[in-house]
Amino acid sequence: MRKLLFQSDDYGLTDSVADGILKGIDQGIIRNTGLFVNMPSSARAAEKIRDRQGICVGIDINLVAGRPVSDPAEVTSLVNPEGHFVPSVQRMREGRIIGRQGMCLCFEEDPYDYEQTLLETDNQVKRFIELMGRKPDYFHGHSMATPNTQKAARAIAEKYDILMTTDVMSGSQVSMIPCTWTPKPFPIEDQLKTDVEQEFLKSLEASLSHEIGYFICHCGFVEEDLMKETTYTMIRMKDLAMATSPKVRAFLQEHQIELITYRDLKEER
Repeated sequence: MRKLLFQSDDYGLTDSVADGILKGIDQGIIRNTGLFVNMPSSARAAEKIRDRQGICVGIDINLVAGRPVSDPAEVTSLVNPEGHFVPSVQRMREGRIIGRQGMCLCFEEDPYDYEQTLLETDNQVKRFIELMGRKPDYFHGHSMATPNTQKAARAIAEKYDILMTTDVMSGSQVSMIPCTWTPKPFPIEDQLKTDVEQEFLKSLEASLSHEIGYFICHCGFVEEDLMKETTYTMIRMKDLAMATSPKVRAFLQEHQIELITYRDLKEER
């Protein structure tokens, strides 16, 4: 492996997640992160990263946490009666899953209305531009994908000419580094027992034959505000410890692996 694209998602989900990712940028190996634009922490997070050098900031399209950017009355299939997005675990519990189509979960009836999903996805990109003063460097879906969310994502990414991470994942140039230790659901007890540093180093070593490696994690500090938004909690501090680990840095240096961004990949295309 000559190059590694290392990505930490959910920037701006909460203040604690944003601050953890910033530590991973400043003291670790994070070079790519996706901004949540619909959360109370989004504006603060954008301000802290807007002018930072050496970091590629994309958008994490979020349809499962917080409130929509759109008027909830216009995206009724996406929200509960209180106007909040329906969590992915609830979608999976209440819907009848009949299979997979690539990275998409296929339900007997897609829970995401296409036109409403298209509207919300477009509005989230517009909000990103308002917050950051520029287009996202890349386009990434958060948590759960269905055929309708993926179709909407493709349409909006093409509208704004934004690179989709799914295209990077499916391309022959880049190989995903396996992350086999994060099941869904992921009980807190299991999160606490997981040695992310060791697991990542094992996966990294097993992937050395690839030209370019690609890895996604979810770094962050853990505070009470996070518990209200997601079940993916304690593992974030483990991811952050891995992303700032001297052992991981030493491994990359020993094998002369360069950290890259999506911008680097676009220049090579």
